[in-house]
Amino acid sequence: MRTSPHTYWLYLMAFIIGAMACSHPLTSPHARAAEVIVTATTFPGTITDDQWKVFTGAISADAHPPVRLKMLIRGELGSEEIMVNAVRRGRAQITAQSLTGTSQMVPELAVLALPYVFDSTAQMDWIFDNILPQVLAPLFEAHGLVLLNFIDSGWVGFYARDLLDEPQKVAGYKLRTPTVISAQLMAQALRADAIYIPYPDIIPALQTGLIKGGITADYPFFTGGINAEAAYFIYTRHTYDVGMLLANRAWFDSLSAPNQTLFRRAWGDMNEFRPRYRAYLAHEMAKLPAMGTQVVELTPEQHARWVSATQITHAEVIDRLGSSAQALYDTIQDAKVTYVKKAHP
Repeated sequence: MRTSPHTYWLYLMAFIIGAMACSHPLTSPHARAAEVIVTATTFPGTITDDQWKVFTGAISADAHPPVRLKMLIRGELGSEEIMVNAVRRGRAQITAQSLTGTSQMVPELAVLALPYVFDSTAQMDWIFDNILPQVLAPLFEAHGLVLLNFIDSGWVGFYARDLLDEPQKVAGYKLRTPTVISAQLMAQALRADAIYIPYPDIIPALQTGLIKGGITADYPFFTGGINAEAAYFIYTRHTYDVGMLLANRAWFDSLSAPNQTLFRRAWGDMNEFRPRYRAYLAHEMAKLPAMGTQVVELTPEQHARWVSATQITHAEVIDRLGSSAQALYDTIQDAKVTYVKKAHP
């Protein structure tokens, strides 16, 4: 049977449309969205967990072109080292890292953890907001990473079975010490019996007597349940633990300009988040005495003695790390002078 020209063209058009549908399936924008893997270790029900919801909400609502977030924020990938290496190699795109974790990759960051390197909270906040993002960016770029944002973790102090409110009381004490060189050398200056054990092993080590205390920020102290095994948390406030939200540089550079801006801002306004976060920390720490842990603040006189006992650490860390650490340290000192001039013109 002969096919009329009109019918032939109908068949041809149907074939072309079908072929196009196979090669370009009609899918929703969400299905076409590129997957972005985000890694972290966050405890459910915490303020940081809530802030991840702010992050995901902003990205889901405003990303253009759209992206599909895969949130692996319960430590699914393993240690911080594993997470950051996954991002560097492009197997994940974003990771949240602690200052201790990032200092293993960028040793100069240990300068930020020096005891009493900042003179006040307001001064520290101003330097983190206005000076350090630009200064630290090249250090991360050299490792194939982009610094998206800082993430507050909290003030660092000592947890212990005994009241370590004076620096001389730390001598000979079995103390779990973070791997960041600033903490290691501070423990050495205090003549502590410094021991490093992985974070998940802290509670068993306290229970067995392998350690009698340690150094950590307030946030992981209560979220990780360490408070159940410590009679005291001494707020030396010798440094402030600031985490960092890092992205794979090649991936970030491939984003549209609007999406680059979005990922930098999605964590939220630090001027809004920071006071809310610190109020949350104060509220949670205030619960601990009823649970058996005394939270101890230093007197001004005690604070001065802690500063004096740990000041030697500054020169020792810079001597170990070299000129790049010296440059970062000098930048902070210059910024402190600038801050004073701005605060008191």
